[in-house]
Amino acid sequence: MRRRIERFQLLLKLAERKRKEADRLLGESQQRVEQAEKGLEQLKAYQLEYQQQFTDAGRGGLTCAQLQTYQAFIGKVSGAGRQQQEALLQSRAQLEQVEAYWRKTQAHYRAMQKLLEKAQKDKRLLDEKRLQQQLDERSQHTPASFI
Repeated sequence: MRRRIERFQLLLKLAERKRKEADRLLGESQQRVEQAEKGLEQLKAYQLEYQQQFTDAGRGGLTCAQLQTYQAFIGKVSGAGRQQQEALLQSRAQLEQVEAYWRKTQAHYRAMQKLLEKAQKDKRLLDEKRLQQQLDERSQHTPASFI
């Protein structure tokens, strides 16, 4: 019975390591999603700001070269926004996978805890039963002093 408990304790330690690793991976993945979202928002804000500058400059008149420069830069910012959007989608997909792994490790850890607790309870009940048997045997072999 003791070896069974020791094996469950070892399995619980291994499950705890996996659980902690899953916690770390989940935190990193959530952070990547947050960073991708912030990056996308910053690019969108920058694109709006630059388009506003383009509009303001256009009211005052632009040369053909200036118009091309503005349009090329807005195109680059738009391309960067699409790339950032793709990175965000990938980060979210990865987060979903990490969340599934995290849930799996949490469930495994809880299962190992329950198995260990059951083994400890079974051992305690067996020890109590043995003790009661010993007490019963001793009481049968002890002569009655009150007779």
